[in-house]
Amino acid sequence: MASLSNETPLILYHYAGSPFSMKIIWALTIKGLPWNSVTVPLTLPRPSLQLLTHGYRRIPVLQCGSDVFVDTSLILEELERRKGSDKSDKGLAKSMIMWTDRYFFSASIQSSLVSTDPSTPKFLTTSNFLSDRSSLMGRPFNLQKLRSDRPQIIDQIRSNLEWIEQQLDDDREWFLDTLTPGIADIHVATNLFLLGFTRSANELSIAQNYPKTYAWFNRFGKYIKESEKPPVNMTEEEALEIARKYKPLSARDAQLEDKMDLYRKVGDRVSIQPDDYGKVPVVGKIVSLGNSHVAIRPNNIDKTGIEVVVWFPRAGYDIIPINNNQVSGRL
Repeated sequence: MASLSNETPLILYHYAGSPFSMKIIWALTIKGLPWNSVTVPLTLPRPSLQLLTHGYRRIPVLQCGSDVFVDTSLILEELERRKGSDKSDKGLAKSMIMWTDRYFFSASIQSSLVSTDPSTPKFLTTSNFLSDRSSLMGRPFNLQKLRSDRPQIIDQIRSNLEWIEQQLDDDREWFLDTLTPGIADIHVATNLFLLGFTRSANELSIAQNYPKTYAWFNRFGKYIKESEKPPVNMTEEEALEIARKYKPLSARDAQLEDKMDLYRKVGDRVSIQPDDYGKVPVVGKIVSLGNSHVAIRPNNIDKTGIEVVVWFPRAGYDIIPINNNQVSGRL
């Protein structure tokens, strides 16, 4: 079997219009990394992808051989490992995801569900989409309450746009004053992309109100357009064949064991799930511990015939020890 290296094909599982998928596509574009595209359905089921993720259901997912990276924060870190960029404010850029993907995104997605603009995409309020996303969030959407809360939702979006405008007040080219667009630009642009795609706050999120914000966003879009190269389109079965061909990387060099982790070690069986939504546990044995990641070999790989290692970030995830009498994992 082949081994993982920087030449291993990068395969991105995504669907059209996904703001988080756009993050990874933008990062691949900025770094000039070739990649393969696998388009998956907007809603479950996604049976082929489940053979790789063993329960994890959020999009996007990055497959590198038979190593599977989940969550945009860790996927971006893997791309950074392959091809680094301007390191200015690196820690701040990474931590910004807690603002952009939780507080800002929450308001952005809520506004899209109760948009007053007739041109907002209709799929956002179909029963199939709402049922799928209610399952993902772990609670039903109360559209009637969201409609009554829309003034407060718009207030939240306004606060976020004000912060962005203030950050760009000195006419810097990029969000953290880097030489080229970086992770911070990608995180912030995601929400402007979503607001533009859903057209759900058009009375507020316009260049007339936030000129520096939208000048930066247009500059970012121009940079991406001038740098983009089309991916190689791939079927799900072709991607699975690559996973069967490669041997997973059991650990990064010098990151096999995190000596600062007092609660877990390589070989422990754990259950890992997001701590906010999409709380479907993936169960397996730890094969790699790093400062920012935990990688496990899932249970039930004998049933799939595909030996994978699934990589999770530490931030934003619950890593729970289990014993042999607890949950055995799912496909």
